Amino acid sequence: MIRGLYTSAMGMITQQKRQENVSNNLANIETNGFKKQEIIAKAFDQMIVKNRAKISENILSPIGKIHLGVMIDGVYTDFEQGPLEETSHSLDLAIQGGGFFTIELPNGQLAYTRDGSFQINENGQLITKQGYLVLDHNLQSISLENERVQIDKNGSITSDSGQKFILNIVNFQNGQDLHRLGENLYILEGGQTVPAENYLIKQGFLEKSNVNPLEELVKMIEITRSFESNQRVIQAMDETLGKAVNEIGRLR
Repeated sequence: MIRGLYTSAMGMITQQKRQENVSNNLANIETNGFKKQEIIAKAFDQMIVKNRAKISENILSPIGKIHLGVMIDGVYTDFEQGPLEETSHSLDLAIQGGGFFTIELPNGQLAYTRDGSFQINENGQLITKQGYLVLDHNLQSISLENERVQIDKNGSITSDSGQKFILNIVNFQNGQDLHRLGENLYILEGGQTVPAENYLIKQGFLEKSNVNPLEELVKMIEITRSFESNQRVIQAMDETLGKAVNEIGRLR
């Protein structure tokens, strides 16, 4: 029975983590380029149950195997394309297909994003809305005099004064090597970048979140019901243990 308490408790912890993840997805429905996450759960490794009442030559006799509930195995990011929304702003860019814009953080580290809502800072450099530099294919900052630019489908930028730059659009051997940094940015951990292929840059558009609110709300209901089921199991076991402690000892 005690084992059942632990199993149900682990089930509740798993559902709580799933609920936190769904809440985060729902909170970012309006975040440009946001990619939803999924919690991956797995069963605990099997354990062999042995009969302590039957010992042969100091060896416990095995009865069988059991699982001790579920646990969080990892977090999976779904990089499915989000819908594109037209803004008509010359520095709003969307990637149609695979790929990420390359960003330089203040500490010099490279980061990546699908959020193409760019601006020009006081130094004439192309930046993200957080103020981080957007890099070209030479990993250099992009200096523009104003927002009157033309950007083609390959990411080539041409200003009205004739300046030319090419955005550094990259992809990854395994997208799950990307780690969320916050502010809609990713950093690469343990993997390698590869040149992006089969993509188009859409000027005057932004990619919206790929979160489906209806799917997430259905998940929230499912999670709530599963959590309540585990909760009721624990309550039933607690009542049974209470009776065992308080009433069995009165029997004569």
